[in-house]
Amino acid sequence: LKKSDINGFDRSVANNYSPKAKSASDLFFYSSMPLPLFLLLDKKIRKDGLRVEMLYLQALGTTGALYSVSAALGDRLRPLTYNPNAPIDERRSGNSRNSFFAGHPALVATSTFFMAKVYADYHPNMKHKWVLYAAAGSLAATTGYLRTRAGYHFYSDVITGVTVGALVGVLVPHLHKNK
Repeated sequence: LKKSDINGFDRSVANNYSPKAKSASDLFFYSSMPLPLFLLLDKKIRKDGLRVEMLYLQALGTTGALYSVSAALGDRLRPLTYNPNAPIDERRSGNSRNSFFAGHPALVATSTFFMAKVYADYHPNMKHKWVLYAAAGSLAATTGYLRTRAGYHFYSDVITGVTVGALVGVLVPHLHKNK
């Protein structure tokens, strides 16, 4: 594989490989899944708890389905496959062929943007709602950064993953919102 075959925007990531960054991104990924359960601490939301949690499962399912389809249809190699410093078994594994789009950042974005949207909808008079969305974006962006440092995704994979996750996290509750 030649790094020169990678588009200029993504090329620099092909030098990355960090098991510590991968472990840190896994921590964000796994800890973000149960986060929306904290919405149930709010009395207004708790009365619709089952509905809200079913919407969350729908959001996770939608993101998971979109990721699975894109990984199956696309055959994009992960950046670490271009890096001679990465272990050969990782570079040659079947998992090295599903870089697009970034699933970890997508799921973190789905979870955190879902929380922000639902909380903001139940508290329409809340000032500084942007803080919720900024926090959601920061967690997803941090996960994306860690995935690029780990050598698992290109910048374009992360941008697409975070965008898909954020859209799903906001649109699923929005489309089911009772006026």
